[in-house]
Amino acid sequence: MNLKAILLVLGLACLGPQALADVKPEKVHLADSRKTDAYVRDGLITGGDSEINEFIVKDIRRAANPGGFERIVIDLEGNRNGDPVAIPRAPYYQVAVNPDEQRIVFSIYGRPKLGFDGQKVASMFRKSASVGNLLLLPVVEDGIWTFSMDLKAGKPVEVFELSEPVRIIIDIRNQS
Repeated sequence: MNLKAILLVLGLACLGPQALADVKPEKVHLADSRKTDAYVRDGLITGGDSEINEFIVKDIRRAANPGGFERIVIDLEGNRNGDPVAIPRAPYYQVAVNPDEQRIVFSIYGRPKLGFDGQKVASMFRKSASVGNLLLLPVVEDGIWTFSMDLKAGKPVEVFELSEPVRIIIDIRNQS
């Protein structure tokens, strides 16, 4: 299955930096470098640095949080000739939030290597109160990796990135 076929399956209206022009400006949000409680119900959240393009997705994990949200963490590290290296921040990424389809689609750009156990990640998400289905796609096209989360209800999300170690955070608010 090629990337275009996968995007059709996911029902994506936009994907890729060039597609930002097709999205209404009021629905495009920039991820912060800390939690700000700025939740998005519908739109596209972008972040990261497009100059960082050699990286490893080390893990994807989730946990319920007593603050009224479920936290999804994407752990990242740099990659140089197969060896881990420090990176100052996350590579460029987009998170599409679609309340009509109750879906979040996460895309990360560069030359990603997947370094996590997909079965372990999928098993962890079976316990999720917010995510009904997790679709971890293989890297099918150079320059991008995508995965999606079908939500149990259309809930707002907050996306931000943290450093030391570098990770992208998606908080899914429990209340709609």
